[in-house]
Amino acid sequence: MTAHDDRGPWSRSGLVKNGVSSREIPGLYVSEDHSIEECVKHLEGITKPTYSHEEIFGQYCHLGEYIHVPVEVAFEYAANVYSLEEWTFSLRSLHHIGGGLYKGKEFLAKDTSIYVRAEAYPDSRVVDYPCAWDQGDELWMRYHFRFVDARPTIRKPGTIVLWTNVKHPYYDRATEELPDYISKPRARTDRAWVGDIWPHFDAIHKIEIANLKAILEHRYSKL
Repeated sequence: MTAHDDRGPWSRSGLVKNGVSSREIPGLYVSEDHSIEECVKHLEGITKPTYSHEEIFGQYCHLGEYIHVPVEVAFEYAANVYSLEEWTFSLRSLHHIGGGLYKGKEFLAKDTSIYVRAEAYPDSRVVDYPCAWDQGDELWMRYHFRFVDARPTIRKPGTIVLWTNVKHPYYDRATEELPDYISKPRARTDRAWVGDIWPHFDAIHKIEIANLKAILEHRYSKL
């Protein structure tokens, strides 16, 4: 079965609609209802000359970078959890504690442990790093990476790396009814809590993705 077959789950007739046509759904903005001129005017209306920090970085942190190494090399490097000790700003001393879970040190705050997994999917060149500070019972932080072949994307040899981080409710100190394994370590007064610097996560991740680029290009520039 291929995506081009006019039968089966990946055909137009197989599209799951739950009995509801898209034309019945309120709020969609589509060409059937608006001219190109109306669309351009609408686009101009929702495009702002400036955006607040909260609008851009409040809920999602998206990064992209071009790396001049083969995509297979970039993916395989990131799929190894120990790469985090090299390209991140502050994750160090990782060691396996069982079941694919690693424990290390987070040097953005004193006496802070971090727990992390590296979940790699070769078919899609996706690497996810579920992780959390202080405890490994709930890896509530998610770092999602995709490594894309740059040749068909921007007509250059190499890799486009896309990285997305999402603000989990546990980052917010106003969140009520937190589990003890989140609230107790966060309430310590003898150290800073790393999650409080969420407004600067885009900036720290820009440093880290630049590190990733530098490491890979320096080591593999002749490939």
